[in-house]
Parts: sequence; structure tokens; C-alpha cells
Amino acid sequence: MTKKLPLQTVLIVGLGSIGKRHLDNIRHIRPEMKIVALRRKYSKTDPAYDADFVVNSIKDALVYNPDLAIIANPSSLHISTALPLARAGVHLFIEKPISSSIKDVEKLISLAKKNNCKLMVGYNLRFSESLKFFRKEILNQKIGKILSIRSEVGQNLESWRPKNKYVEGVSAKKELGGGVLLELSHEFDYLSWIFGPINWVSGYITKQSNLEINVEDIAHCLLGFKEKNQDIVANVSLDFIRLDHIRQCTVVGEFGSLRWNGIKNSVELYSKNQSKWSLSFQDQENKDFTYQQEVSHFLECILNEKIPLISGESALDTLNVIECIRRSSSEGKRFQVNYEGN
Repeated sequence: MTKKLPLQTVLIVGLGSIGKRHLDNIRHIRPEMKIVALRRKYSKTDPAYDADFVVNSIKDALVYNPDLAIIANPSSLHISTALPLARAGVHLFIEKPISSSIKDVEKLISLAKKNNCKLMVGYNLRFSESLKFFRKEILNQKIGKILSIRSEVGQNLESWRPKNKYVEGVSAKKELGGGVLLELSHEFDYLSWIFGPINWVSGYITKQSNLEINVEDIAHCLLGFKEKNQDIVANVSLDFIRLDHIRQCTVVGEFGSLRWNGIKNSVELYSKNQSKWSLSFQDQENKDFTYQQEVSHFLECILNEKIPLISGESALDTLNVIECIRRSSSEGKRFQVNYEGN
């Protein structure tokens, strides 16, 4: 069943760093909405929990008849959390990745469609103005035919979330959906958004550092795309190791190169004529901008019956890419990507 308008109540599942960020952003975007927060362990005196109601079960949360839910608990719990909400007709915004495995993801997608629930996954980089500009320039053939792609992201896990002990966080634990492939899966999402479906992968994942984690802290991947009759290969590097925080993508074309810097929110062009890097775009986004934009977009999709930018099918495609990278690393060979979604 479709929810009645206007939207009145939002459920936020999980009050870790990303859950609290979503809570604060909802307060900013829609201050009139009631917020129900679900967490298994909570303290009502904790000032960070600025919710109208706090519960510790889905059953108790449904008493408040939420119009939508933001699922921000560990990815290994996403599907088991989302299924009963979808059965109740609650619209679903699920933090990336949609799950830690492909199990029951298609079941959730089908159930959401059956009950007319909007389903969106939180790959917030798609809402970055600098990345949107970068994509537009590539699609408009600013540098001509694409010859090569290099994407890298890295940040030392100990300094990633300084207010929390990294050994206790989701990123460090396999059972919660940690590791660079899942936690840094933005790269697979935005590369397929720009260049189309990933056809094949070759990957190597390992734990190189002395970090106290039971997951991979580095991944080196090759991704194959098909552009008309041309094969394009992206070299992708993900890590929890490096001390210098980096997130960038460089695309080499026949007329020059384009470089997106996700830390500086900039795009630079190296053209054949100038023979130097020049700034093409610079944006002063704050840390909350893309998160606010994605939630605003999701609310608009619910209110105006629009299709979310990042669908459940698209997020499942990303999981399939990750599964193939794991198999490639384990078996030492290249794998074709067989999509379960779109």
C-alpha cells in the first residue's frame, strides 16, 4: 500500500556515526517530521540521540506507523531489518552497501515493488556537484575517446572516525560487513554510473597492515567496460592503510585527461593544447551536502512518484561485482560479471 501524504514520521535504524548524521540532516531538512530511532542498546540521556522516540525493536517502531525508514545499522543486518518494514509498506532508504552479501536482496527488491515501497541505496557520491560535472564532461566527450581509467581511495582506518575506536567499528569486522570492498564500494557504483555496466573483473585482496581487523585492508582491481566496440579498463585501488587521505579518479582520453578530486571537490583538465593541468570546476561542499541531497531526493521520489537515482537493482549489481572480485582473488583468474539486477 502507498503511504498517505504528507510524510510525517521517519524511522532511523542504527545510531552510529552515519545514523546520527542522517538524524541531524532530517532535523535540518524536515524539522516538522517526527523521528523514531531504533537501536538495540541506547541511553535516553545521551544528547546525540535527538529523536522524538527511541525503541529497540522493529515491532515497537511500527507502532509509530513510519512513512519511511533510513537503515543505517551494519550492512550484515540490512536485509533482515528491511524485510519486515517492506512488508508493512514502509519506504526504504538503505545505507550503502545494500547488504554484505547477495542473499535475499532480490527478495527485498521484489517485496518493495509489490508493496509500492520506494527503495534507494545511499551512494551519496552521486550527489557530489564535482562528480556530476566530471561525469558530464566525460559523457560530452571533452577528452574524446576514453583510453584508460584510474580510480583510488584510501584513508588510514585509525584516523577515519577519530571519535570511535576503529577496532569496534563496522569497517573492522567481517561479521558486520567490513573490509574495503564493501565499505569503499562507492568507487564501483560511480564508475558504473559514468561508464556503464562492469563486464569483467580481476582482483587481489589482502590484509597488509598491522591493524586489528579480520577483513581485507587493501584491494587492487581491474574492471572491464564495453564502450560501443571498444574495451575500456579501469584500475581501481582501495585501502584502509594510507595516512594521506585520497579519493580521486583520472580518465585519460585521446585529447587529454580529466581528474576528479573527491577531497577537494574539484575537476582538473590536462589538454593537448595547454600541456598542463587547469582547474575546470571547484565546489565548496560541506561534509553534509551530499547526504542532505540524497535524502531530499528520496523524499521527493516518495512525494512525487519518481524513480530513485540509486535503485535496489543497481546496488545489487555492485554487490555482484564485489562477489566476483572476491572469487577472482581467491581463484586467481578473471571473472565475468553475471548481473542479478538490471
